[in-house]
Amino acid sequence: MDKRDEFSRILTRMKVTDDHKTRMLYASDHSYAPVLQPDLVVRPHTSDEVIDVVNLARDKGYPLVPVSSGPPHFRGDSVPSVDGAVIVDLSGMKRIEWINRRNRVAVIEPGVTFSELQAALDKQGLRTMFPLLPRSAKSVVGAYMEREPFTLPKYAWDLGDPIASSEIILGDGYRMRTGGGAGPAPTLEGQRKVGGAQKLPLSPGAMDARRIIQGSQGSMGICTWLAIRCELLPEHEEIRFVGSDELGPLIEAAYRLIYLRLPDEMYIINAMTMACLLAQSPENIAALRDRLPEWILVLSVGGYGTLARDQFDYKMGDLEEEAGRLGIELNASLGGVANKDYRGQVVRRISSGEYWKMRYQGDCRELFFLTSLARAPEFIGKIKETARTHGCDPSNMGVYLQQVIQGTACHVGFDFFMEPDRIREFGHDFHALSLTAFEMGGYFSRPYGDWADIVYPPAKTFVKYARGLKRIFDPALIMNPEKLCFKEMSG
Repeated sequence: MDKRDEFSRILTRMKVTDDHKTRMLYASDHSYAPVLQPDLVVRPHTSDEVIDVVNLARDKGYPLVPVSSGPPHFRGDSVPSVDGAVIVDLSGMKRIEWINRRNRVAVIEPGVTFSELQAALDKQGLRTMFPLLPRSAKSVVGAYMEREPFTLPKYAWDLGDPIASSEIILGDGYRMRTGGGAGPAPTLEGQRKVGGAQKLPLSPGAMDARRIIQGSQGSMGICTWLAIRCELLPEHEEIRFVGSDELGPLIEAAYRLIYLRLPDEMYIINAMTMACLLAQSPENIAALRDRLPEWILVLSVGGYGTLARDQFDYKMGDLEEEAGRLGIELNASLGGVANKDYRGQVVRRISSGEYWKMRYQGDCRELFFLTSLARAPEFIGKIKETARTHGCDPSNMGVYLQQVIQGTACHVGFDFFMEPDRIREFGHDFHALSLTAFEMGGYFSRPYGDWADIVYPPAKTFVKYARGLKRIFDPALIMNPEKLCFKEMSG
């Protein structure tokens, strides 16, 4: 019996394909991961089917690569690293299992996208935490399990937010539930009958096993549902821009405003990033970039709840008073961009049409890490200098600064927009830029691809214990092999 027949016995043939064109969709992405075609693509629709897939793969030694988002992919984590891999495509698991306004929580499966979830939350007066204009096929579970930053920093208490409870199918086929989802009743419905809401993150006792799996690029297990914390949807909301050709005043303002917890959305982007977010064609992007100041602090003020208008008014008044103290100007429009247009295109929206990172030159490479917001200018200056020496025009580089963990750290993201032919030649230069950021102290909390070879060699103690955990959660070593620090592990 061949591999396709084996999986077809547990999933039906409609959910299993070895079609060449389909397999090639998973063989590469917009990263420097080597092209490698999987043997099969399987599409389970329930957690029980995922368990069946994992059990078969464990018994036969078939490598599994979980994927929940649709293309385009950028980081190499969903491209197989070993021969004979089976893609476990979870995009068909679309159930929004539960939304509860009282507890501000939603339970969702990995195929649910941001637009699908927000449409359901709108009916309950809730909102989820959006990354910056995610692509239309981006999985909410995928984004949160990979710890992508979201644009509401005052709700970012921890790098693991907004995850509460979860269900993970480990590499040995065991169904592990974390947080409030672990009990006391055996089913989620039973837990709710006794007042449970799957919102507690810790289990068992003070342990949160989900933290071990989160950020592991599918190398420990497969997430089949998440309970996520939501917030109230603003009834009154406006965007304001602060433009500057110097980054320093915006950094000072961002620190002060997150301390006061006045804005909801808040981040700093450069002119190129803002132009790519809003304009559709290369010509319009270049024209808008040239009209904008070099740096833009984007923030929103919202009012929600029983006194929504009153809350909005006092926040806006306090914000304007604080802006006066900081010497900055809050603008309702900037460079011809009206706040209403920006809100309608970016805030709680997905990237319509072509993904915004692909619009300017047709391809993009991402470099990102964590540092402090205060150190961001130092990193930006050095990356620009290094990029220039490698023949990359810094004016075509997007920059995104997103405070996380209540402003105690900052996601620093660089987007290198280039033509596909040029970006293929950029691989060596990209590695040099990554190494520069690491040597300056950038913390690569999500070490995709070759970043793992930079990050892990100095961390021998961490690698030792991470590999020990890998053997506990995935004893057959079938879950996305060769990723992170798990290269060259043998059974």
